[in-house]
Amino acid sequence: MSRNIVKILDKGFSDISAGEKMLISSPEKISEFIFTIPKGSHLSIKELRRGLALKAGADNTCPVTTGIFLRMAIEQHKDDENFPYWRVVDEKHPVVKKLNLDENQIKMRRVDEGIPY
Repeated sequence: MSRNIVKILDKGFSDISAGEKMLISSPEKISEFIFTIPKGSHLSIKELRRGLALKAGADNTCPVTTGIFLRMAIEQHKDDENFPYWRVVDEKHPVVKKLNLDENQIKMRRVDEGIPY
């Protein structure tokens, strides 16, 4: 699934209220968005979700699928050292252990770009 799906919620879910438009993104769309984050910038997962949603004309992005698809995006680009996942994920993020990512590599990339802790 490489396209965005936007649904209007009947009931509130997580931090999204009833009547709001919720985006269900994809690993590909999340990858594309991460590549657009400027060098030296960092987005929290909430900021990532909001940015994805605004780009798709929604109010917010589903937190559950964002977590799953972020993990898939990182897995798909694991061998691409130019995929700047460290602009969204720090060395303490749960996905680091799940994917056996190098914590020191993430720290080094963030320090190199001047991303604060």
